[in-house]
Parts: sequence; C-alpha cells; structure tokens
Amino acid sequence: MTASDIAYDIIPDIHGDLCRLQITLEALGYGRRAGVWRAPRGRKAAFLGDFIDAGADNAGVIDAVRAMVRAEEAVAIMGNHELNAWLFHTPGKNLLDHPCGYMRAHNARNLQQHATFLKEFPVGSAAAADAISFFSTLPVFLDLGGLRLAHASWSESRVCEIRARRPDGRLHADDLQAIGLEDVSDPFVDAVLSMVKGPEAPLPDSGTFIDHKGDPRGNIRLSWWTPEARTWRDVAASVPDPSELPDGLFDPSLVPTIDPGRVPVAFGHYKRRGAVSIDAPRALCLDYPDHAIAYRWDGEAAFDLDKIVLAA
Repeated sequence: MTASDIAYDIIPDIHGDLCRLQITLEALGYGRRAGVWRAPRGRKAAFLGDFIDAGADNAGVIDAVRAMVRAEEAVAIMGNHELNAWLFHTPGKNLLDHPCGYMRAHNARNLQQHATFLKEFPVGSAAAADAISFFSTLPVFLDLGGLRLAHASWSESRVCEIRARRPDGRLHADDLQAIGLEDVSDPFVDAVLSMVKGPEAPLPDSGTFIDHKGDPRGNIRLSWWTPEARTWRDVAASVPDPSELPDGLFDPSLVPTIDPGRVPVAFGHYKRRGAVSIDAPRALCLDYPDHAIAYRWDGEAAFDLDKIVLAA
C-alpha cells in the first residue's frame, strides 16, 4: 500500500460522457453528497485524463472531476485532449502554419475532433478560459509511490526530464509554444509529448490504415507495454483492422520498453477493442471505449484481472 494507506480506483478516458462517469463511480461504491462524488473510506479515484471531446456533456464531466479533485476525493492527470484544448484556445503559432492565430490549428480535422467541447466552450468565452484554467493544473504524470499514472506512456528517463524543469509535472504557459510546434529537439517537449500521446512510428513504404474515425493515418501508435511484439501488426495499437498493416518485422528499437523496476503503471489513450486483458504484469491499459471500466488498486505490485470493474 502507499505511504498514506490510500487505495485507488483508476478510471480511464471519459470523453465528455457524464453517464459513463456516473455509472462507473456508482459501480465503485461512490456516492454523491453536497454536490461532490465521495469515495468509500480509504479510497480515492485516480483519473487518467481525456475528460473532453466526443461526448455531449463536457461541462458535466469537468465539473464532477474538478469538484472531486478539490475535495481530495480524487487525483487526476492531463490527457492529450486537455493539452490539445489548451493549445487550441491559446494564441500563438501552430504546427500546420494555419492562419488562425492559435497554437493548435483551427482546421477542419481539429474542429471536428473538438466539436462537442466547442459547442459548450466557444473560443474566447469565459467558460472556455475557466475550463482551460483547470486543465493547466493537471500534471502530465503522477507517481503515487506504489502506483504510477500516465495518459499514454511511462518512461523513467522522460519523467526525470520533465521533473528537471517542472518538479510537480505541471506545465506552465511558457512551455506551450514549443509543445504546440512539437519541437522534439527540446528533450522536455519530447518527454511531454511521449507521456501524453505515446510513441508512434510511420508505417514502411508510406503505408496507411483507416483509424477508428474513418480517417487515413500513416503513423501507428506503438504498444510499448508488449516488448515481445515482433511484427507491425503485433506492435500496433488503436488499429481497427490490423490486416491493413504490413505483416513484416519492425525495428524493435522504435518501441521504448518499461523501465526496470517493479512499480505498476496504469494508462489510457489507446482505444482498445474486444475482451479486457492485462498484457503485462506492471502495465495496464484501461481505455476500452465499449466499456465503462475501472481498476481497484489496493497496493499490489502486479495487476490482477479480477480487480477490473466493468460497470456496463
């Protein structure tokens, strides 16, 4: 158990789906009192980021999570969607050199991805500024002693790189421009992007696949938690139809492995399908969009499939 003797209920990507959040908390035994979801005694919720986009009640999710964090009923980290929103609503230069004047381009693809959030939180509104203010308080990782949380990947060397500049893992406004331009020549930027977006690699021969939104993509997300993977199909995460990928061998140096140690890492991000599984004893991906899911962590050094909670 952690030094503070707290057990954690780990909850992955909610994406604006307040009903999903509520049924997950109810399944974990949380109750709502004085407007705040309260944890069972000796427990806290641990949110893995990506609170927004896709669902219709981004505001409800933000309000619920923020209230729990303020009441010390939960801890929470930043996902790539919170980082993207911060960039989208912050004036500056963007990676695509799009003439919108913001650090994330307001092009058709990004507007579509961010559409449900924008419906509730228009650019320049007081509501958007308030939501972004909350996002800015979220660290990009948490080390809880016996448990580590990251949105997309964990690397001890990258955590050290972030801590050297931001000891609490929280980004500052003056970090954003280099992050928005994805200046990976800066080790800090490379570390942040790896933690919130995970490692990716381009397919060989300019290959592409169709992602879960129906868009063609040339880069695959790499399942860094399965070091035994040897082919492109085995190593790819978030690919709806792996048969679209080449079945040849890939360069294993492309995939960073879990750093040595016995501390379990929980993460989301990868939009997994099918039966819930634990692929590595100390690395647990909980992002299964077809399930309202959580994991009850009670101090164990290896994740246990029996402690998965499927609320629906």
